[in-house]
Amino acid sequence: MSFITKLTDGGWTKPALKEESHIRKYSTTGDILSFKRCRRQYGFFHVRGFRSASSTQMYFGTLVHDVLDKIHRVYKLTGALPDKEGIREVVDESHELLVRSGIRPYDPKQQKENAIKLLDRFLILVNEKFFNHVQQTEYPLERELKTDNNAPYVLHGIVDVLSGAICHDLDLPYSTDPGDIEIWDYKASKRPAKGSQYLRDYEYQMRVYSELYKQQTGEYPARAVLVFLGELNNDKLWEAAEGDPSNFSKIFFVVDPKPSHIQTAMSDFNGTVDRIEEERAKYFVDQWKAPDHEVDGDTCQACEIRFNCERQK
Repeated sequence: MSFITKLTDGGWTKPALKEESHIRKYSTTGDILSFKRCRRQYGFFHVRGFRSASSTQMYFGTLVHDVLDKIHRVYKLTGALPDKEGIREVVDESHELLVRSGIRPYDPKQQKENAIKLLDRFLILVNEKFFNHVQQTEYPLERELKTDNNAPYVLHGIVDVLSGAICHDLDLPYSTDPGDIEIWDYKASKRPAKGSQYLRDYEYQMRVYSELYKQQTGEYPARAVLVFLGELNNDKLWEAAEGDPSNFSKIFFVVDPKPSHIQTAMSDFNGTVDRIEEERAKYFVDQWKAPDHEVDGDTCQACEIRFNCERQK
């Protein structure tokens, strides 16, 4: 006779098993795109909590984002943008904070100088016309949704900039209106090649953000704009642009919020959430196997668990 049977035969009652549903949060880059790129890497680092020994890759992008956010806050207080030496001070301050938090660069001097160069050129290019329209930085977007399998989840993201009609004031070659509302996202890299998976991923991210913005406000933004600050490293193009943003077309990439494209992105997002949940429900030893599809070389090279990966054998 089992222990439970003895208890119940003796008059003890067995409490009913409580099933508590846990609604998880999912983001575009941290979850969906990471899982699609490599489910094994996603499972070990994002679900099981393994920590990467190297944070070099995230340093430069984080530094650029932090400095731009601080520049905006100072501009709101003072009405003035920093010169190159002022940018250097903010870069040094942000660098120290990143190092203290464990995010270290491979070559700090070179990385900081490159950040100063890009940020100085960006401020010259967009000047007050950009910052006058910034309504909020690090704008949070969050909504509870359901997948095609009726599983609830929370979709969340953070937009770098929520703004008014920046494109209109910068006279960029798009159909604009002075009453436009835009969402902007900074990328510290160069713009990926047309048709590349990286560029498609960025478009996907901005379409999901556009849907989230509509869920939160009731309407789509006029446009979503990606800013590829790495393009400002090209000295010849910089000189040819003569400080006119409309002459420096590669730095800006606009994603129009077309409902059909957004619907496709959201359908894919929901389907991927279902696949992640299915993976989580497997027995521990069966979870997070190496993906069946090809994984790009950069993803594998940067992965610290590649040495015992089935795809590497």
